[in-house]
Amino acid sequence: MTSNPTPTPTPNAEGLNHRDRAIRCLSEAAYADAGDAYTLAAYGGLAGLEGRRREAFDPDARGWVGYPLAALVLAGVCYRIAELDGRARNRAGQGILVVGDQRDHVLDHPVERAACHEWVGDFRAVAGDADRAAAAYDRAADGYAAAEPDSPAEWTTRPLLQAGTDALLQLSRPDDLDWGDLHGSSGSDALGHRARFKRSRLRSLLHARIDDGRLFAPRGSTEYGVDDFRCPACGANDVNYVAETVLCLRCNAGVDRA
Repeated sequence: MTSNPTPTPTPNAEGLNHRDRAIRCLSEAAYADAGDAYTLAAYGGLAGLEGRRREAFDPDARGWVGYPLAALVLAGVCYRIAELDGRARNRAGQGILVVGDQRDHVLDHPVERAACHEWVGDFRAVAGDADRAAAAYDRAADGYAAAEPDSPAEWTTRPLLQAGTDALLQLSRPDDLDWGDLHGSSGSDALGHRARFKRSRLRSLLHARIDDGRLFAPRGSTEYGVDDFRCPACGANDVNYVAETVLCLRCNAGVDRA
């Protein structure tokens, strides 16, 4: 008996992975479709089938679960913009289950476990549960303080936390927060500052995107004043090269060559 070879995933006819397809949907203001694509990106990421291709239960891939968790957060944001609040709550619930399992059975460092509480706060915020989000961020801040890591700032660059940073920076666009806004200027209290910042600001950032009806693509490679391109929507020629396409850095629309 011969076995069938494991197929290489081909998510769609364009050959894009699900995350890139989600970003393309953002540029078209197709937020329900973007939510679906981010959801599939999360599922594929958890299974190690796309993105960074690190399976969530692999002991040698500690913390890489942050990237599929970030995809679930962004899926929830997209559904909120599309006024599909039930689907946003579903993604938040799925994220909470995944991160709880990671906290209790996969991740064992106290900083990682505190970061799991931070993720719960993110998902509660996406679901619109402000009080429980605040409580989760408080647990995260307490956990970070109790852990007393030697290099708090260095922890923020590890996958479990870096993925959350990336999602927050995307949520902040076009205002564009930076690392220092989220973690403080010195880095010595980077983790605690991070939890407190999210407690006070994440809800307002989320509602700014919902009220505006728009979530920008993440920054890829950016270039300013490019004569070869002109945005058909706003006329700008500052561009964002991301998801194998060119988007306007100012309004997020697809950009044509001038």
